Amino acid sequence: MLRSLFAVIIAVIAGLGLAKLVEGGGATLLKAAPMSAAYQAILLLSWFLGAFAAALIALAAARRWAPVGVIAASSMFLSAIVALLSAPLSWLLWPGGAMAAAAAAFAAIKLTNATFAAPAARQKDQLFND
Repeated sequence: MLRSLFAVIIAVIAGLGLAKLVEGGGATLLKAAPMSAAYQAILLLSWFLGAFAAALIALAAARRWAPVGVIAASSMFLSAIVALLSAPLSWLLWPGGAMAAAAAAFAAIKLTNATFAAPAARQKDQLFND
């Protein structure tokens, strides 16, 4: 259980970093003005890529247990909600951000063949066995 917690924390930090990298780099490359349609498209792309990376990293670290990927992608959507509340962006970004996070989680789960069944605990045959 502790492994899953650390997996989500590390994955969300990496996903947030990637999302900010894509947002800043995309806005600079396209010279998109803040609050323009191009900037909002870059935001959706960055949220999708960040949620996908977060879910993928969490699934890799937590032995492909699907709820961990869903939690990581949902945390990225929570970050998107904070961005939406802090800036006057289009209302279309609300469902777009939710769909981007859900699609990213679904894609990462399907890509890794993750399962919703709880992972089996390792059996210890000796007292001080690692």
